[in-house]
Amino acid sequence: MRNRKLVIFDGNHLAYRALYKFSNLKTLDGVKTGVIYGMPYVAESLIRRLDPNKVVVTFDGGRDQFRMGLLPSYKQRDQKLGFDKDDFYRQKDIGRDTFMALGLSIVWQKYMEADDLIAMVARRYAIKGWDVIIVSGDKDFNQLAQAPDDTNGEISIYNTTKGKIYGYSNMHKEVGYHAYQCVDYLSLMGDKSDHIPGYPGMGPKRTSQLLEKYGSVKEFLISGDKFGKIDNEKLAELMILNKKMIDLKYFYRKFLMHKSIPYLDPNAKYDAIKLKGLCGQYEMNSFLKPQFIKTFKNLR
Repeated sequence: MRNRKLVIFDGNHLAYRALYKFSNLKTLDGVKTGVIYGMPYVAESLIRRLDPNKVVVTFDGGRDQFRMGLLPSYKQRDQKLGFDKDDFYRQKDIGRDTFMALGLSIVWQKYMEADDLIAMVARRYAIKGWDVIIVSGDKDFNQLAQAPDDTNGEISIYNTTKGKIYGYSNMHKEVGYHAYQCVDYLSLMGDKSDHIPGYPGMGPKRTSQLLEKYGSVKEFLISGDKFGKIDNEKLAELMILNKKMIDLKYFYRKFLMHKSIPYLDPNAKYDAIKLKGLCGQYEMNSFLKPQFIKTFKNLR
């Protein structure tokens, strides 16, 4: 008998994916609905494909204050030309309401980032023996992949960009590093989108070479070797900062281990009346078809 399976959707990733896939979708009155429609549409097709027992959708509650204190420029992104931020958030909130009407469990809390919430939920369920699949296009989740053992379930990542599942066993083949090397890899490379600095001159090729040779940045620093023009002392300083910024397991152990999962509605159930109202208001009647509803009815 297979383990119970949990799928965790990165709600923010779903929303952005829906925004670009259905950017021209509007009601007859001209109200934009691409995100509202696209989030459940994309989720439904993936639920059918991945066949879970339970689904959780996480959403950002804002930038984490601890990380902001370490790096004030963290996630200060320039607004893209033509991007209506207020309308995007409006649609995302309605999309979240639609998920709740469909009976899905929503995890959200103010000043908590979706990445940390996903790590929290994944670890809690894996410890109970559930197999967990994280659905996102964010490479940060590669660090969470783990193989199953006698007590813990497997954690893998469904990469929506590639349409592939990255697990502990195939991670190196797919991305060029092992799951346990992910934090070191991202720390060396940095993350331009989140304004996290990497080590100068360390691109994908040189970073992979260092990790292939030494296994980890820690082992490289212990060796006392030289690698190109790297200043070992400066690298050690950078790793102290970047591990705190990037390492989701560190953040979980330090801040989240003893907290309960912040479900928006712990007893979420399918709500036919609420769903019908949302579908009527935003002209999404295809979501009322029995085949679509069937996908969600047996989930929590």
